[in-house]
Amino acid sequence: MSGLRVISGIAKGKRLKTRKSKNLRPATDYVKEALFNIIATRVADSLFLDLFAGTGSIGIEALSRGAQMVVFVEKDPRNAALIQENLKITGFSAQAQVYLCDVFKALPVLKRKGNRFDLIYIDPPFRQGLVEPTLDCLYQMKLLVPGGLIVARSAFGEETRTSQTPLREERYGDSILRFYTGE
Repeated sequence: MSGLRVISGIAKGKRLKTRKSKNLRPATDYVKEALFNIIATRVADSLFLDLFAGTGSIGIEALSRGAQMVVFVEKDPRNAALIQENLKITGFSAQAQVYLCDVFKALPVLKRKGNRFDLIYIDPPFRQGLVEPTLDCLYQMKLLVPGGLIVARSAFGEETRTSQTPLREERYGDSILRFYTGE
């Protein structure tokens, strides 16, 4: 069915569903493993926000590695359905919430509900200029706990202009991961 899988933790080896779509590009195992090697000590018992979630593979990986709860935000109904299916496959449905809506509509709702997150992963469509406004919105709404971490994935060579300076930046193939801390 797919090469998409959980690479570590209690759901290690479980195959995740995906679909062919030009707008869906799940992180490769290489990128996912590198990301989780960097954030490994922060995942256990964390509250994790997966924005532009796609198949949900990053948030599900976090759950497999011990995250307490993951909130997924995805505006494509077919992708949101994939996330729900993948949560059932891995047995994590009870530890997840899936918001079927635009990220910029979901963030104010999360703020009103009093949500704050230890880890936030941003993976918008490449080359559409969405990293900067997403970061700005997250910081403005104070959705990151003090000492928390935001990771933004973008295309190699994609210009990312933001007032926030990344703590760290790593390239993996055609992806760049930038790591940001709270204010």
